[in-house]
Amino acid sequence: MSKLSSSVIESEKLKETRRIPSPDPDREPLKANVYEQMAKAAAQLTPLFPYDEAGAIVPCGSVIMGGPDKAYGHFFHWNAVNEVIVNYGSNESMLASGQIMAAQNLHGVNSFLRNEKNPEAFAVIVVTQHQSDEGDQGEAMIARCTNCKAELLRHDYDSTPFPLPGYDAERHGQPGVPVRQFATALGSAEFSVLRNTDEGRTCDACGHVNDLFPSELWGWRREVAQTRAVNSSHQALREAAPTPTEQEKQS
Repeated sequence: MSKLSSSVIESEKLKETRRIPSPDPDREPLKANVYEQMAKAAAQLTPLFPYDEAGAIVPCGSVIMGGPDKAYGHFFHWNAVNEVIVNYGSNESMLASGQIMAAQNLHGVNSFLRNEKNPEAFAVIVVTQHQSDEGDQGEAMIARCTNCKAELLRHDYDSTPFPLPGYDAERHGQPGVPVRQFATALGSAEFSVLRNTDEGRTCDACGHVNDLFPSELWGWRREVAQTRAVNSSHQALREAAPTPTEQEKQS
């Protein structure tokens, strides 16, 4: 075989490896404006698209704002899958506008504002999570004592995506529900409740009683409640539909 023929064959092979596969028929390509979405969002880490099943890429938006009464606190998030952070614009933030950062599986989370009390400080951030293709997926929320830095609370939860065998339909939604409970939001909402109990605030190591966690600023409990409400509304509408008569069934 000549060198030219060999070069042509290698070139064709290279084209095949660079070809983007056709879109998944179950995940129609969509577009979203992160600024519009986050202007109306109920919580931090709100999914921008309706896809969170196995193998999906899940961009989640957050809008953080400073102010005299703002105190977002600090916690750690662990995820079995990778996350990428993109800053879509900020002022007085430790993350520069346009900055892209790959997060470690265990990473600290706070407002990333230089001064949370500054009303001119803000950031619009998108955290993109990659859902597992196979096997179980787990996450955890961890709080540390502000006095001695000992672990105050660790809340582990299952986030195996639909429709993998480990998917928890009772927890995240039966097949066919209009909106599944986003596992990270649900686990985070549970964490915020546990964190604000007496046991969740009191450090076993040094006895310090930590401040209440500002769950309202993160909004997870509201997102979980709204998801339950819209799914219940969908079911109520279906139940309100008139039952077809035998003649209508036969026509």
